[in-house]
Amino acid sequence: MKLPHTFSYFLRLKKRYGMRAVWFLIKSKMRTRPSEEIKINGIQHPLTLSNFNVDVTTLFQIFFAEEYNIDFPEPPETIVDCGANIGLSAVYFANKYPKATIIAIEPDLRNFEFLKKNTAPYQNIHCLRRAVWPTSVQMELVDPGNGGWSLQTKASETGAMKSITLDEVMRQFDFSAIDLLKIDIEGAEKELFANHYEHWLSKTGTIAIELHDFIQPGTSDNFYKAIQPYHFNLTSRGENLICQR
Repeated sequence: MKLPHTFSYFLRLKKRYGMRAVWFLIKSKMRTRPSEEIKINGIQHPLTLSNFNVDVTTLFQIFFAEEYNIDFPEPPETIVDCGANIGLSAVYFANKYPKATIIAIEPDLRNFEFLKKNTAPYQNIHCLRRAVWPTSVQMELVDPGNGGWSLQTKASETGAMKSITLDEVMRQFDFSAIDLLKIDIEGAEKELFANHYEHWLSKTGTIAIELHDFIQPGTSDNFYKAIQPYHFNLTSRGENLICQR
């Protein structure tokens, strides 16, 4: 396992994620098989990472910094996780909100296989291998050139995958509202908030979103314009913008 091991790196790790993250990483470096199951304190079932060096940062953000630890007046009952990746956020939500119905959406096949494995013990998580988009179209995955990390989606007549809209998700799972909408879709949020969002957005209580203007310039402009009529309160938590009514 090739991981940073300098003293300054561990100091930065401690400052951002706490001492638990430092001990976790030290113990992980001693493992002979990095792909074996990992147990996180407070999480019911062990997890498997697809690529330790890449996924461990997301793991720290979710389980150690708890960047999705949002205050709700009542626990959310309906959660849609757009860009579920290997399922770390969905598992976090399932443990924190065991009575919620969670829809985890991920387009990449390799990530989706890990998503299914990590969420299999949780009866309240439903996985969809689709790409979230404002309309129903054919989609393709695009590698921006970083070795398959942070794959992007785009509409394409020759794409092998069909998109899914959030209105379709609500109909398929009989949601009258989305209590928590998590979005981390590598720039596709620019299109998602460009049009055809009024119905599902008007029925969404909380959004946790990572905006990717460095991938798609103008993403934030579309997002802020779309949410303006709905009077969300905005706060930042880690890399996420939390928007609550």
